[in-house]
Order: sequence, then C-alpha cells, then structure tokens
Amino acid sequence: MENQTENLIHRTIEDLFKRIGFSFENLSLENHKNPEGQEVFIVKVKSEDDCSFLLDDKGRNLKALEYIVRLIALKGLDQKVGLVLDLNNFLEKRNSQISELARLVAERVRTTQKSFVLRPMSAYERRLVHLELAGWVDLKTESIGEEPRRRVVIRPLIVLSD
Repeated sequence: MENQTENLIHRTIEDLFKRIGFSFENLSLENHKNPEGQEVFIVKVKSEDDCSFLLDDKGRNLKALEYIVRLIALKGLDQKVGLVLDLNNFLEKRNSQISELARLVAERVRTTQKSFVLRPMSAYERRLVHLELAGWVDLKTESIGEEPRRRVVIRPLIVLSD
C-alpha cells in the first residue's frame, strides 16, 4: 500500500507540475503517523522555477495545490491518508516564523502580564503556537472564536497563593 500510495502521489505531482508549467529538481516523500494514527505523507518539492504565485503570504495557493493533489492522488484509496505539500521549504520557514511570533508575544505577555490575541490562524498554525508555548509554565494558550476567524489568546497564568 505504502509504495503504491507514494508512487501515486509522485506521479500526480509530476503531472500537475508539468501541466502548470513547472519543473522540479527534487521530490521527496516522508511517511509519518499523526496523533490519531492516520498515515500522513509529507511531500517536499524543490523547484528552481519562479513559484512566487504559489507561495503567497499565507500559503493559500500552496494549500489549494495540496488539496488538488490530495483529491487526484488519493481518491481511490479505501483509507484516509493525509498529505502535506511543502514547496521550496515554504512550510518549514512559515512554521519557524509562527514559532518565533509565539515566543515574541509570549515574552511580551510575560513582561506586561496582559493577554494578547493573535491574528486569525488555521488549525495547523494554532496548533504550532500551542505546542511552542506548552512548556511556558507561567502562560496559558487558548483558541477562541469561530472559523475562519479562530485565533489564539496568550494569557499570563494567574497563580493564586493560599
């Protein structure tokens, strides 16, 4: 199943890239399990072409391409399989930016002892913030609001003494 799925993903991306006029130098697939035990393929694509329209500020176009790849490549499988598409390390850089933002805001909250509400984020981005700040014992993170305007609040943890 795994090799068949990997081949299907590889061929789909190769075909799609060719159809939209892109070439790629390298394509690698990593297979992981998410916390629910679902198989997730992380597809890393390296391209020398100008991919700027796919790598807009929040990666919406890359997410759309990922969705198309998922629909085409995985439609015939009997089980749910996740797929994450990373083009030219965009997601890795984006994840680093979100983690850095979380740390900077956490320091601000720590200093001012005032809560801070981050901009609306995807579920994945909110999870990154929660994970990044999970070890900060004097702070608490919580998601508020409704999609698509759901956001993370970083609060100082109020410790009541006896």
